[in-house]
Amino acid sequence: MSFDVILDRKTILVESMIPTKDDIIREEILREAQQLFRQYGVKKTTMEDIAKAMGKGKSTLYYYYCSKEEIFDAVILKEMGEVFNQVKQAVAKAVTAEDKLRAFTLTKIKAVQKYANLYKIVKGEMQENLHCMKHLHTEYDTHEIKLVKEILKYGVNNGEFSKVIGKELGILPSVMVSSLRGLERDMFIEARYARLEPRMESIMAILIRGLKTDPV
Repeated sequence: MSFDVILDRKTILVESMIPTKDDIIREEILREAQQLFRQYGVKKTTMEDIAKAMGKGKSTLYYYYCSKEEIFDAVILKEMGEVFNQVKQAVAKAVTAEDKLRAFTLTKIKAVQKYANLYKIVKGEMQENLHCMKHLHTEYDTHEIKLVKEILKYGVNNGEFSKVIGKELGILPSVMVSSLRGLERDMFIEARYARLEPRMESIMAILIRGLKTDPV
């Protein structure tokens, strides 16, 4: 049984589009803002700082973004998209369902740890506004749930995972993604589980053992 990550038509169209002048300017804004946010934090970075780093006037920024907060949201969404692409590539390279699930989890953990190190100065600010950031995860949660569902279904179909898992595909992928998201939040914002990455192999072994075992 083959494994295919199904991309919706909108995703394929977006990925195949040639960048316009506006796309290039938006990318430049996000790139410069990203560096400033990492170096000085969101509070201390101004629209004028971002414009100056680009060598342009503030009017250019306001043409594309209404506020610094909107730029920060766009930066975070861009980085979440980059992480998801890394995860998809890692999953596609793995052969078995077990290795695909391991690739999904470990790739995400490593990426979150990387960004946590880059955004040390921003963590406190993000913790204060955690409730405002939940909307940023909605779209990517949907994509991740779909990907995990495909991995589990693949594992059931090729006999790696218990057939009982097939009956829980409506809820189990959401539970797994939500659990991992909570772990990421604690790693990134609250600086917990600093040494988690080396322990994820044993945690994944426990999880996969459970997926392979029929309940009594």
